[in-house]
Amino acid sequence: MPNLRFQFNETKGLEALTYIAAQWPDVTVFFASKVLFFAEKYHLNRYARPIVADTFIAMPNGPVPTTLYDFIKGRFGMAGNPAEIQAALNVTDYPRVRARREPNRDVFSPSDIECLDEAIAFCRARGFSTLSQLTHQERAWSEAPQNGPMDYAALIDAENPNAADVLAEAQEFAAFGVL
Repeated sequence: MPNLRFQFNETKGLEALTYIAAQWPDVTVFFASKVLFFAEKYHLNRYARPIVADTFIAMPNGPVPTTLYDFIKGRFGMAGNPAEIQAALNVTDYPRVRARREPNRDVFSPSDIECLDEAIAFCRARGFSTLSQLTHQERAWSEAPQNGPMDYAALIDAENPNAADVLAEAQEFAAFGVL
């Protein structure tokens, strides 16, 4: 299966993280990471594109979105607008993430919100160890090198009856699309 990568969208990434923190006050970094992972997976399987397109790393407790994790940790070397990130999120009580403002919903499609809300509900209903175990069952996590990047193509469910079409459309979007 091909290695599928997308161009990260910093604006949508920041707004998605702000959205999660606004919907789930004091969300931990662990849970925010898993919400983002499942939202990306849901959206890719249904609409052949991710929401934010961050690179997920297969960490011991499950997937971690690398760029957004750096922003949470206050590492802004790759950020286009560090002041905007700091104005949107409060992470002074690490590992808790709080929204300092409401998210800009205008950057999202209705399907983005649908998948973010579904992922929030899914993750909120599970504890740390259960969620970690569930992510370890994901093909994208198990096929990735330890502490290495996960392939978006492996997020496409094998039992998805449209898997081949989703992959083909996602590959085209990855080559030409802008989130």
